[in-house]
Amino acid sequence: MNFLAMYPKMLYKEGVHAVSEPVQITDKIERNRQELSRLAENHGMQDNKVLRQSMVLDELINEYNRFKYKSHLRNRQPIA
Repeated sequence: MNFLAMYPKMLYKEGVHAVSEPVQITDKIERNRQELSRLAENHGMQDNKVLRQSMVLDELINEYNRFKYKSHLRNRQPIA
């Protein structure tokens, strides 16, 4: 199976989509950022482990941004 075809399953397995609170998301982002840094240092930037971890981190950041955007829309005040 192709790596990109496995990507959504991998994210679900990692629990990325199970996060719902901004504090939980930011904590997960920080833990995954540290893991990405560790992997890159130990394996080099071209390693598949680093690529996978980078994709997990990207999805967490996207989820955080979606959460903040929805929150912003909910709290928006009418202009007129």
